[in-house]
Parts: sequence; structure tokens; C-alpha cells
Amino acid sequence: MRILSVRWRPRQPSVPPDGPLAPIDIEDGRNAPGLDAMESLVNSIAMYVLVGGLAAVVIGIGIAVVGPRLGFQHARAIGIGGVVGGVFLGAVVGAAAMLVNFTYSVFSG
Repeated sequence: MRILSVRWRPRQPSVPPDGPLAPIDIEDGRNAPGLDAMESLVNSIAMYVLVGGLAAVVIGIGIAVVGPRLGFQHARAIGIGGVVGGVFLGAVVGAAAMLVNFTYSVFSG
């Protein structure tokens, strides 16, 4: 009885060793690929969050003013909570932008 042995040979990659795309230079800074799209995405998200915070402030003021006159118990506290939450949300987005700019300026060289 004869047993055939098959020797395993690694396949030759169809992609060059550097990959299908040219290597990315991480020291390129502001010219990095996709940075404009990332900046636009982050700015859009921040804008929507700030609009939501503004809506929370306006709706909270409306609830705090109108709610007790309509007879809803604790409406003033809920409205003030909405105002505080909206202001806090705006402060967090502003602090995040400041922190990102500061970090970029420190570590960009």
C-alpha cells in the first residue's frame, strides 16, 4: 500500500506586499487622506448636538413657564432640568472642540 504525501506550499499573494494602496504617511498632517471628510462629519454631528441642546433649552423654558399654569405638578423642575441639560450639552460640545484643537496643536509639532 502506497501513501501519497502532499507537500503544503503557501500561495503567492495576488496583492503586492505593500497592499493594494500606497502606504499612508502619518506625518502628512493636514493633507492626510480622508481628513476633510472626517472634519465635515464631526462638525455636522456637533452642529446637530448643539441644535438639540438649543431645542432642550427652549422646550425646557416653555415647560417651566407654561406647565405650572396648566396644573402639571413638578413641571417647573422638569423644565429647569431641560434648560440645565441643554446648557450642559453645549458646554460639553464646546469643551470637546477646545480640547481637540489644543491636543492637535500640542502634538502636531
